[in-house]
Amino acid sequence: MSDDTPFKLEVVAPVFPVTDVGRSVDYYRDALLFEVAFEWADSDDEPVRYAILQNGDTEVHLTEAETARETIAYFFVDSVAGYYAAVKGKGAKITSEIKDYPWEMREFEVADPDGNRLIFGEHLSRIEGTGPSQP
Repeated sequence: MSDDTPFKLEVVAPVFPVTDVGRSVDYYRDALLFEVAFEWADSDDEPVRYAILQNGDTEVHLTEAETARETIAYFFVDSVAGYYAAVKGKGAKITSEIKDYPWEMREFEVADPDGNRLIFGEHLSRIEGTGPSQP
């Protein structure tokens, strides 16, 4: 059976393996300014094993893992400089300071407690006074 209904992908949600979901939730909430949308534990007596954090339309999923494996995700940000200042002030682990790149992006990078890398960027053409002019 074929379904020809038009479709559109809407949101991608990276799933980061972490060794301590509770510690990572604290970091994403307190340092990266995400809000906790969902937490799962097998019972009230067990630690959280899975969590979903949100900031705007962006989600990050955290899943319990015995060992960390580096995962990388790229986030497009409206006002990357403002977000950079906010998370730097909250103690985010900045691994690459904000700067402009030849590929027409302003970016910075952070790492979470398990070494997962999050890159935040904005097209230079969106930033007033930089990059190619917009029509």
